Amino acid sequence: MVPQLGTGPRKAANLEFDMRILSVIRSSDRLPDTFHPLFYSRVRYRVVIKRERFWTVVQDEMLHLPISIDGGGRNDQIRAENALKGLPVQIERAPEKPSILDRLKDNEKVQDYERWKDRQEMGLE
Repeated sequence: MVPQLGTGPRKAANLEFDMRILSVIRSSDRLPDTFHPLFYSRVRYRVVIKRERFWTVVQDEMLHLPISIDGGGRNDQIRAENALKGLPVQIERAPEKPSILDRLKDNEKVQDYERWKDRQEMGLE
């Protein structure tokens, strides 16, 4: 199951992976600054140079590019391989402990850390 990650039988028969299963939908404020120019250049290249259909390219790129944010797809693959081999798997990475400056200006980071700490104290992590 790990190599396929839930890919349908037709795609698997064509030796393809269904990237929609791996995709992560993020809010626009959580996308890195490099995402939009990269997305634009990929769509423009495929539509103008390769003559592919616009909406097909947009859908394909939106399902593939967000996976690479913060190495999400790669990390999921590594975790899945570790689980397959019987190695311990850390589901969620421990958030970075907020600094004093974070406490003043990044309240969301502080709240994420406190929620993670609470889950760890309850034994859920």
